[in-house]
Amino acid sequence: MRILPTILLSLLAAGAVTMATFLAIDGNLARITGWYRFEPGMPLFSAENMHQLNDVCWMRIQDLHDEIVCAKDEHGTWWIIKPFKDRLAPSVVEAIFHFTANARLVDTLPLNNITRSNMREFGVETSPHRITLKRPEGNDRLTTVARYTLGSTSPWLADAGDGETLFPTTYLRTNFYGRDKRIHVVSGNILHIFKEGLEALRDPSPLQFEQDELRGITISYADSAKHEVKLSRISAEAPWTIVSPIITGADEDNVAKLVRSLLSIKAIRVEDAIEVNLSDKPVYTIRLEGTWGEKPREICIFEPFTQEGDDQKYCHATVNDRPVVFTLQAEPRANHTGSYARLIKAICELPVLPQKAMAQVRMANKRIAVSEIPTELPALRSMKFADLDTGDVARFSLRTTRGHGAIRMLLIPGDAESKVEDTWMFATGGSRYQRAESAQVNRFLSGLSNIPVEKVVADAAPGEDMAPLLAQYGLNDPDYILSVLPRPCMVRATIFGHDLPMVKDRNPRTFLLRRFADPATGRRAWFGSELGSNSICLLSTRFTRMLSLRTEKWKDRSLLSFPISSVRRLTLDFQQAPLVLDYEYMGETWSGTLKGEDITPRINPHRAAFYLRQLQKLKVSQWLDPADEDAIAALHTPAFSVKLELEMTDYSDAEETVVEQTEDISDAPADMLQENNEDADAAILRSLATMERKTHAVTRTLQIAPAAYDSDRPFFYGRVQETGQLFILPFEDAQSLAGDILDM
Repeated sequence: MRILPTILLSLLAAGAVTMATFLAIDGNLARITGWYRFEPGMPLFSAENMHQLNDVCWMRIQDLHDEIVCAKDEHGTWWIIKPFKDRLAPSVVEAIFHFTANARLVDTLPLNNITRSNMREFGVETSPHRITLKRPEGNDRLTTVARYTLGSTSPWLADAGDGETLFPTTYLRTNFYGRDKRIHVVSGNILHIFKEGLEALRDPSPLQFEQDELRGITISYADSAKHEVKLSRISAEAPWTIVSPIITGADEDNVAKLVRSLLSIKAIRVEDAIEVNLSDKPVYTIRLEGTWGEKPREICIFEPFTQEGDDQKYCHATVNDRPVVFTLQAEPRANHTGSYARLIKAICELPVLPQKAMAQVRMANKRIAVSEIPTELPALRSMKFADLDTGDVARFSLRTTRGHGAIRMLLIPGDAESKVEDTWMFATGGSRYQRAESAQVNRFLSGLSNIPVEKVVADAAPGEDMAPLLAQYGLNDPDYILSVLPRPCMVRATIFGHDLPMVKDRNPRTFLLRRFADPATGRRAWFGSELGSNSICLLSTRFTRMLSLRTEKWKDRSLLSFPISSVRRLTLDFQQAPLVLDYEYMGETWSGTLKGEDITPRINPHRAAFYLRQLQKLKVSQWLDPADEDAIAALHTPAFSVKLELEMTDYSDAEETVVEQTEDISDAPADMLQENNEDADAAILRSLATMERKTHAVTRTLQIAPAAYDSDRPFFYGRVQETGQLFILPFEDAQSLAGDILDM
């Protein structure tokens, strides 16, 4: 009688072992207990299973004839490990995981004779794609997370729930939950990724890397006449530098295009290396080095070829981490269209975006051809004469070797909190500094740093003496020498336990400029070179037109600079009896005479105050040479004159102090900024602000005369009578000076 309980206990134990086995394999007991209860809208797999998708490390994909097994390595990259070794396309992994996580039941077809007679239509038996996903369970075991068989595309569209968005659906069968033979309709469709067969699931991208990890690029050519090109950078934020065959800055846009192209290029075919006959040597090899490890990534590009019956050009390529050969598009595809079609296409493709953005859009919407990847030195090198940060310049000077002329520029830093703008000052020879035209200075610096050179005419190898090349283009005796001094940088140092700020100067940069006959063509052009560089550049005239030592070129275009509080008298002479207006600032009152008669009641104080503000804002179009004949002839009989009598406070000592302090910081390395130095600076500023200042009378008379009116843009000549300075005044501004101040 004890045998029966023993048998029952044995059966229960065997059942428990069986259920535990299925739990380990499938993660569920539905294999034993029967069908899983599906309802419309339910996910295909449970939320618990889908939370484990990130842990999936093994995948099998089967169709009617083939099977591939894939595994994820320690870096998160998926590889096909059976029946061949190659990288799996990331887009395939993303599509399968997205479908598995988001598939929802739309409907379930009952198992009856009608269903069984139409199995070919559903495709789950005639054209199936079986997918199995597994994750690690410990002890080197794997547990199934999802398993299903994809059939054909179903004719239904699934509603996303918003009443507008519709999704395609697919016939599907899954035995993950037991011996369920029913056919389900689920949302989503990924059949398109299998249309070329399972071998086409190889990654068509030859290279895979993180851009931020990239530190070096080397382009080697089989042609011995071409030099190997090496680029390097020290960090992801640092600019690229060409270190061979010359040392120079790189064109950041073209290097970025090179990197993007290497990541974006897609193969037309991927084949096992044993199936393709390659030539002995590649045309060129690109080697990438980065922080990913010691092993570089390499791609070899071979000679272009054409296929029978196809006039398109292709080329083979290999990489060092995959045993395959890629067939790439060698040149952009030829468009065989008629003239009218080409015209319409050209009109439709007219760019409406900035050039850089349009290039990115075009690159994203077409297959990249190998010939479009910039790999030559001229394309990768920077074509900027001086790669300067215009906001980083503290001083610069322009001098000539043909005389003693020189222009010195000095930046007086402003204060953003006090809304005080930076001010540029300039001086010529031994003269005092005066206010410069900031717009002109900024245009000059922008031209120096941003306007590209026309071409690089000569390079010296690293370590080679530049003297022969400088002499060849006349730069050993330049017309101009331009020296640029960057702003000092603030660093901190710990000295005797104290954390102290320090000012550290940076080396100036010096550029040589010469108008010289090109030894190759005989054409006279501007050439330039930076001291310490190894290149001679043919300069763009857009920049060289800015080279000038004339004071009129750099002088601030503000015609008059005075505070309203300094005005004492304003005299307007329109070739009649002059109108004399006296101003009292404290009471903001006006009095005046015309032809010896008191006209104070007729003065409109609002018009008079507006007139003064107009004088304050006047800017000349251009300062002229004091000997300009046309201006002198026109001003022989001026149309009208404006005389301003001022009582100005003398701040020259304060200005000199500010300039001297700025020059001290810019000229030589500064000592540590001790607290007593800061106190001394504060004391100087307090003294300058509180000391009693002298005043002196200043008179400025503007004589205005019209130029010839046969030009399209009429203007007025002007002269400051006291200084003899000539200028051109815009027509509208000259008209504003003729405004009426008196009431009728």
